[in-house]
Amino acid sequence: AGFAFPNLPEPLGPHRGVVNMRPSAVTGLTIDGNSAHSSGWWWNHAGAFYWGGALYYNNNNELEYNAGRDQSNQRYPCLVNKCVEDGDCNSWCQPTEQAWLEVTNTKAFLSAGVGFGSWSGRMDIVGFESHDCSLSLEALSQGFWINNMLSVCRTKTPIALPDGVRASYIKANGFKWYDTGQEHIITTATFRNCGSRSNSEHGEFNEYDQGVNRGCGSEHDIGCTDYSSVWLMLTHSDQFVPEMMQGTRDITFENCGRRFRLQGGPDTVSGREQNWIDMDGSIT
Repeated sequence: AGFAFPNLPEPLGPHRGVVNMRPSAVTGLTIDGNSAHSSGWWWNHAGAFYWGGALYYNNNNELEYNAGRDQSNQRYPCLVNKCVEDGDCNSWCQPTEQAWLEVTNTKAFLSAGVGFGSWSGRMDIVGFESHDCSLSLEALSQGFWINNMLSVCRTKTPIALPDGVRASYIKANGFKWYDTGQEHIITTATFRNCGSRSNSEHGEFNEYDQGVNRGCGSEHDIGCTDYSSVWLMLTHSDQFVPEMMQGTRDITFENCGRRFRLQGGPDTVSGREQNWIDMDGSIT
């Protein structure tokens, strides 16, 4: 990752046992005007901006880092210091006490993984741009508002890659809806040159745009995988459906190919029963 923000369940080093607070429950300072690029090569969930993983002391009192989705050490921003208020850092943060991290004016480009990836909930992402990334943004936790986003899945500028690698090996996806526990809102977003224009299984993806250069093709230097899509929807869980999962407003598509892809097998119902509120009809 270019920027990594791991969760900290307790203070580290000389502050451990002295400062009575949980860092992962505190809102961040100003996170504004940052850019990251040429990251996320070795793992498909690695983001140019990565909000995930955890840094904690294990049972041997050694500092340990979990780079993936750590369900035991998650980020729950709260307006109240529960360590002091309740005498218990694990005390539940009530809905009226919940806070959101704010990340503003952020740009990611040239990431073979994710432009902005988070396994940490309750974030406001305002002013985000992604260019030539495999996936512009994924929010794999609840409580996200994403406003003023520009997702240029392919700039159509040739991409310099290591020997033996082609741009057509890399996806050109816009946004992935998760399947359970979602509470996501996306407003004022533009998707440009996202989604494959055709593949061997489904033929031409020209239901919405008939332009010959829509989305991306199989070119070695500016192409994408043939299952790329603007929107992805997962189906791997069959619990908690139907939910009020996601809402969108003021969405624009520019020169896009495939718009929707149901990702997963047919043995569950969650993906097919997602509740998507298209507030102004700009999706449909």
